[in-house]
Formats: sequence, C-alpha cells, structure tokens
Amino acid sequence: MLFSNFNRSKILKTMASLSQQQTIPELLEELVPVLTSRVKAYHTLFSLPLIAEQWEETLHRSFKDIGKNTSWKPDRSHAVGEDMRLEGIENSRISCKSGQFVNDRSLGKTCVKFNGSRSTSFPTLEEKLAHFCESHDDYYFLLAKDKNFNKKYKLLVFESPICRVDQLTWTESSSGKSWNGTGEFKACIGKSMSAQLWTTLPLDMIPYQFEIDCSEE
Repeated sequence: MLFSNFNRSKILKTMASLSQQQTIPELLEELVPVLTSRVKAYHTLFSLPLIAEQWEETLHRSFKDIGKNTSWKPDRSHAVGEDMRLEGIENSRISCKSGQFVNDRSLGKTCVKFNGSRSTSFPTLEEKLAHFCESHDDYYFLLAKDKNFNKKYKLLVFESPICRVDQLTWTESSSGKSWNGTGEFKACIGKSMSAQLWTTLPLDMIPYQFEIDCSEE
C-alpha cells in the first residue's frame, strides 16, 4: 500500500511538472531582451550581418542567459531542419534561418524570403515535397533584414507547419529550370544549385515579430 501511494505521488508530481512546462512562445518575452543585447554586442565588433553558425550560437547563448539549456554544439552541423532543441521542453526543435525582406508583387504583400534544405537525392517533385514536409523542426527563428543591410533586423518566430509546402499548388516553370509553388505563400525549387527550397512568406502570417535595431552600435 505504501509503495502504491509513493508511485501515485510520483506520477502526480510528474504530471504537475509537465503541465507547468513552458512553451517556445512563453519564453519569448524573457528571451528577446537578452538576445537583442547579444546581437547589439556583435555589432560593436562587426559590420557584416549576423548569419549562419554565428546566429545559431547567439540564440543558443541567449537561451542559456535565461536558464534554458539547448542541444546546440559548435560543430557546424548540416542536419536537416533542427539546429537545436531546448532541454526538458517538448516541441522545441528550432531551425535558425537568415531571411531577407521582399515586396512580392504576386502576393501583394511584404514578405520574408529564406532558404531551406537541398533535395538532389530525391529525383521527382513528389519525393522532394514529401521530404520537405517531414517533421524536421517545430519552430523557425528567422533573423530577417533588408537587402541593403542597415544593421536593423526583425526577429520572426513561427511554427514550422505554417509554411509546409504541401499546402501549395506546384507547377513547372516555363523555362523548365524550376518548380514553383503558389498559395497563401510561395516557394520555389530550382533544378540546379542542389535543388534547394526557397520560401517567400508574408509577414502577416507570422505571429511573433520583434525589432532589433543595431544601427547606432
């Protein structure tokens, strides 16, 4: 009987702990100020944009600043999708991206354009789309900027399913050099350059947006 009560108590504590788990959106209010400080610190030394592995490490260190450990390692990993995940938090696989603001005429909106994984090992369009739609990550963290870089960014955070490419209508381009997907957002897969995916996503589809202005640093 005592053993049974002990197990019941342990289960209740575990359930309470799980119910109190924070989610990625709930961490943003605490995360963004320390992340902004780190991005500004970067620009006291460098004029070039913060991108690639340096962006990943900046985000990783910012999470550590607020007491959240991540799985990120300084090994220049090229794994598809996930760049890090938060320890002890479900659905926290994060893909770090750089993005560029564009005014897309066909969508008639201000968008962010960013690249995805390559797909040369998948010969058909159907296989490529199936690969891109596999569950590789839970959230995107985009550090977006203008083409003419002015040390101003916008941090864009959104759930990965927002831009799943199976939501689009796909056709081959008239030149035969790419496949183009259209819908609420746009995507393109070039037949050269490793058949990389490029996504053009309207800003009004992105729920979490934060200005980071380093122009005075």
